[in-house]
Amino acid sequence: MDEAYLDVSDCEAFGGSAIRIAEAIRKEVRETVGITISAGIAPNKFLAKIASDWNKPDGQFAVLPNEVEDFVAKLAVKKLHGVGKVTAAKMHKLNLRTCKDLQNFGADKLTEHFGSFGERLFQLSKGIDNRPVSTDRIRKSVSVENTFDTDLPDLESCREAMLRLLPKLQTRLDKLDKQYSIKKQFVKLKFHDFVTTTVEMVSEDTDTKNYRALCEQGFARGERPVRLIGVGVRVEPLVNNSVCASGNQLSLLPELAELTELTEQGKRTEHERNS
Repeated sequence: MDEAYLDVSDCEAFGGSAIRIAEAIRKEVRETVGITISAGIAPNKFLAKIASDWNKPDGQFAVLPNEVEDFVAKLAVKKLHGVGKVTAAKMHKLNLRTCKDLQNFGADKLTEHFGSFGERLFQLSKGIDNRPVSTDRIRKSVSVENTFDTDLPDLESCREAMLRLLPKLQTRLDKLDKQYSIKKQFVKLKFHDFVTTTVEMVSEDTDTKNYRALCEQGFARGERPVRLIGVGVRVEPLVNNSVCASGNQLSLLPELAELTELTEQGKRTEHERNS
């Protein structure tokens, strides 16, 4: 998990102080997990997200209700969710550089130039975001990935690294066994130059031979050192949480031995070729 929202409106811990709650969470994560995290405290999700980026990598920032108007007025348009390079460039041509500029431009003109997104831009420029923090979410995929301290130089090392990820993926799949069915398998590779590619295929199970083939296809797209590998599945909820008619289970451990053998065969073939 990269980030999460927490609604503490009715929380009584630490006297109900969101700032103190954030400090306590960051302290506990630092002491128990050994990593640093940042936090943003604000009246809504949009502002909390902006605030969470303010004092990275190990800090927090709060936007209090009485500070919202002044805070968003000075905020650069590129900070708004959904505003990428292309949209930002278009805004700059219209001399729109801050949220205050968007406010003055008006909702009608923003809609004229940016379609339905214009109304959303106008709301955000005023610090308005009525989206609730939801704890219910339909999962679309299950995956694990790892960034390596040293780039993986070739396909064989990528295969071996992928194999080591499969038991971790299985652990996550076990928790979803009776809730979701598999629709696709995928492998994600990030090369040393940070270019990322994802290869996937339609599948109703977790055939390790498929993962091996997907890894080969992904590596062939770059043919250069790899810094990150991810493996996973695309899923969808089962109707009435029942096992699908085909009886497919989210399990790949029985096939790990077979994949290990395939890997060893590949090593022997490569050794014979080099000899």
